[in-house]
Amino acid sequence: MTRRVGAIALGFLALCLVAAPPAALAADPGLTVLSFLKLGVGARAASMGDAYVAVAQDASATYWNPAGLLGIQRNDVVGVHNAWIQDLRHEFAAVGVHRGRHAVGLSFIGLYTPDLEQRNDQGDFTGHFGYSDAAFAGSYAFQLTDRVGVGATVRYLRESIVGTTDGDFALDGLAFDLGGTWATPLAGVDAGASLRNLGGQVSYNFANAGSFDLPTTLQAGLAYHRADIRGGLLTVSGDVLAVSGDDTSVRVGAEYAYRGQFMVGAGYKTGLENENVSFGVGYENGIRVHYAFTPLYADLGNSHRISLGYAW
Repeated sequence: MTRRVGAIALGFLALCLVAAPPAALAADPGLTVLSFLKLGVGARAASMGDAYVAVAQDASATYWNPAGLLGIQRNDVVGVHNAWIQDLRHEFAAVGVHRGRHAVGLSFIGLYTPDLEQRNDQGDFTGHFGYSDAAFAGSYAFQLTDRVGVGATVRYLRESIVGTTDGDFALDGLAFDLGGTWATPLAGVDAGASLRNLGGQVSYNFANAGSFDLPTTLQAGLAYHRADIRGGLLTVSGDVLAVSGDDTSVRVGAEYAYRGQFMVGAGYKTGLENENVSFGVGYENGIRVHYAFTPLYADLGNSHRISLGYAW
């Protein structure tokens, strides 16, 4: 019986990979934009190596897997600040509501740069310009059965370049996400999968700008929860992630929650040039507070994420 259930779980992940469109798995289908959509959200997720598609059960599921919104008890809100490389700020905020077999969520993602220097063809300084990305999303999830949930997200995207000597430029578009969760018959094992940033090509608002692909992303994984380990809960997760234009990445993570309040986690990613390990701590008692640290290589500095959440 255990062997059969394990085969079912592996089959679920294989189906997600086989069913994905070629663009989601291609190594280099074309030039993509809006790369900020590939940055994970949430300090707890970061501490677990972003192996989170089967773990997310709060408002951050609006990013990871919209079906995860069904894990919210009633209402949930979360905000995340990420002090990223070269003084970049990556921000996220979301709210989720769950009633009966339905759940909805709203979310915002933003990436902001400090003022950037602008120079002419001779290398002379001519001023500063600004660059920012933003995404506004609405999500819906439905509980198909006691064990299976599905969800979808629609996301409005905008990229802006302001203050250049040639004027201001912007790119607008829509993206769609699909997700699913499955509480497998194997005790303590959950499965999840999401297909993110689906949509057509997008273009900047000037002549001969050309068209660009969205960073279509497939993520599928399993999470195992084991309670009553020295008074705490152990969660171990593993995901496979494929992004158009990038190498396939394997992510693994683990978290130990002592008495459901004090948390420590660690994670590891493959397939990335400038990062692999991550660590984090958290405290949950009504208010959720999490911090994650990710060392970056090639003199990029380090990433510090802080998350605040509350459920009621």
